[in-house]
Amino acid sequence: MARKKKNEQLFADYFEEWIDTYKVGAVRDVTLKKYRMTNRTLRQLAPTLKISQLDRRTYQRIINEYALTHEKQTTMDFHHQVKGCIMDLFHEGQIERDPTYKAVIKGKTPAPKKKKWLNVDEAKRLVNSLNFSQEINMDWFVVIALKTGLRFSELLALTPNDFDFRSNTLNVNKTWSYKTSNGCFDLTKNKSSIRKIAIDWQIVGQFAPVIKDLPPDEPIFVEKFENGQYKRVFNSTVNYFLKRKCEEAGVTVITVHALRHTHASILLNAGVTIHSIADRLGHSSVSTTQETYTHIIDELASKDNQVMIGALTAIG
Repeated sequence: MARKKKNEQLFADYFEEWIDTYKVGAVRDVTLKKYRMTNRTLRQLAPTLKISQLDRRTYQRIINEYALTHEKQTTMDFHHQVKGCIMDLFHEGQIERDPTYKAVIKGKTPAPKKKKWLNVDEAKRLVNSLNFSQEINMDWFVVIALKTGLRFSELLALTPNDFDFRSNTLNVNKTWSYKTSNGCFDLTKNKSSIRKIAIDWQIVGQFAPVIKDLPPDEPIFVEKFENGQYKRVFNSTVNYFLKRKCEEAGVTVITVHALRHTHASILLNAGVTIHSIADRLGHSSVSTTQETYTHIIDELASKDNQVMIGALTAIG
């Protein structure tokens, strides 16, 4: 009887309870917000759907309707979040069959993609246009982003203690909660994001003197007011600064996140293995790196063919 009553519960209500039970306190706030958004979308797409009515056709209709206004990757993300809840329902015996089985993921035609990274020559021109003063400024933020490939939240969380200038390494072990009104240190995106990466001589030789007298455990790129509150840093503000710098340097206008893509592009072009790049970027798996940088890998494939043919021809 209890199971029957449970099956008559609205699926959107169960999904909300599922989030409160399994996601609150277990995922980062930014991820939790995505789950909440998915729940709101479910209420719009299937406001009267009961657990007992969940079947493959009904689920596919929900996915299809969502896909009408979202690109395929976004639809896939939506599917993965809802499926997580449904699989728990299935394993608890609340539903007899998995309605997500062989779900077809569709999506609207994506808008034409603009180039989202700089080539090596453009990266050099951008760096040469920056003003590396003896005080912390946004120019330093840009070059550190380019040279390390860190995520925006990881860059904001950097402290002087994270730099080991004797071993030329940087410890990445936290993020900065920049989307809240009063920022604070937060957990990394995943366990793989906790990493130690090598840094080059420019950072060691030029950046070390700039941060040597700063508070060792305070964020380098986040200003602190006298009352102890941190000044909020907006991604849009840094993007606007970078846009101006790109225009001045005469290179492709990109965002701060695209500096991470540029970092990976430079390393791939230099022949660094995909596994090493995945570790450096803090990806949870090599497949994530491969999927993210398919465009660059495809470009390099033609060069690889030339190298292979050249090597084989040299044998005689």
